[in-house]
Amino acid sequence: MSIHELSVRFAAYLAQELNSDQRQELRMAYGLEILLGEIIKLIVIISLSWMLNILPEVLTITVTAGILRLASGGEHCSEYYRCLIGGTAWFLFLGWGVHSLNILLNQSTINISAGLLFFLSIILILKYAPGETENKPISSEAERKKFKNWSVAIMIIYGFIIVLFSNLAVLNMFALPIATGIIAQAFTVSPAGYGFIHFVDRVLDFSKG
Repeated sequence: MSIHELSVRFAAYLAQELNSDQRQELRMAYGLEILLGEIIKLIVIISLSWMLNILPEVLTITVTAGILRLASGGEHCSEYYRCLIGGTAWFLFLGWGVHSLNILLNQSTINISAGLLFFLSIILILKYAPGETENKPISSEAERKKFKNWSVAIMIIYGFIIVLFSNLAVLNMFALPIATGIIAQAFTVSPAGYGFIHFVDRVLDFSKG
């Protein structure tokens, strides 16, 4: 049984027990599928990044992006295995890049880079968040405003964290990974991000063969 089928069945059971309507049932199924999928993806990402010796960077990027995604939404691949493969490769690539830059660049350059990524991210969030999908539609303007406000609140918290970490020698190695996780998620709510993920979706459609 696939994660999608398991989520749909469990959501149907919950909806029956809670007397929920079809929209709520679909949302529960979507949420369960995302949760189970993210747990599996996180295990795979942690294992591979540990073997590649880039675990702190990859884990920071992944968790940062995941928290922001809860509020900002964003596009995803149409099949779980494509999200698993594409997401794992994407976060490992970002983690390797940040790990390399933390070694090559001085702290002042890293701090400036983190700041620029943060400000670019907040522009994208303010303009495009929340991003809706077929499985997670936004039903009203009030709901859209709620998720927008949550997204902005998370961004403000992240901004304070980046400033704080940038000025603490014991934590400054995490400033760039946090900023990278933010921009990675902010990108997914933009038109370019939707287009990129659709491209990845097509590339990983092995059923064509």
